[in-house]
Amino acid sequence: MYNNKVFVGRNVVATLLGEALILIAGTILLTASAKAQVPFYPVPMTLQTLVVVALGLFLGPVRGSGIVIAYILQGLAGYPVFAGTPPAPSGLAYVAGPTGGYLAGFAISAFAAGWLARKGYAKTIPGAVTVAVVANALIYIPGLAWLGVFTGYGERLLMAGFYPFLLGDLVKSAIAGLLFIAASMVVPGLGHISGEKPEKK
Repeated sequence: MYNNKVFVGRNVVATLLGEALILIAGTILLTASAKAQVPFYPVPMTLQTLVVVALGLFLGPVRGSGIVIAYILQGLAGYPVFAGTPPAPSGLAYVAGPTGGYLAGFAISAFAAGWLARKGYAKTIPGAVTVAVVANALIYIPGLAWLGVFTGYGERLLMAGFYPFLLGDLVKSAIAGLLFIAASMVVPGLGHISGEKPEKK
């Protein structure tokens, strides 16, 4: 009995340590993706939305969105994890600023990507890319809703927060979907590693 309790205790510690390492690695990856800029048309793009969607696809809805929330909390605490920080300050001022809605959309997007993958919609290349596109599109709902408070609603809002990023996000969605399918060929059941089996379609 004592040996069983020790074994279970060690398993719990190992599991918690593993989850903590995944969380730390995910937030580091998100931070790096926010800082990296890739030349693109019509504006340079970061890799952040690609990473957000990929976290959901690869790690599932709870882990993926949990990493995003932890990342946002780091920024709220003042750590320079967001795009443009420094020189822009992190903290509440950044999160409550014009782009704060997109940060909220990141968590929604990661959860949706993971949930749709769990439901079995990302088993093929068209399916995985479609899931990534849908998850990416969800970022714009709170993003544009909050940005409109600062720019007003209408064409000016779309010019500021939608049109310049649309092509880049479509490309990143395609990349995220293709990466997920490629990785799934190597690691069967990817995206469901928290123990919940994907639903059959």
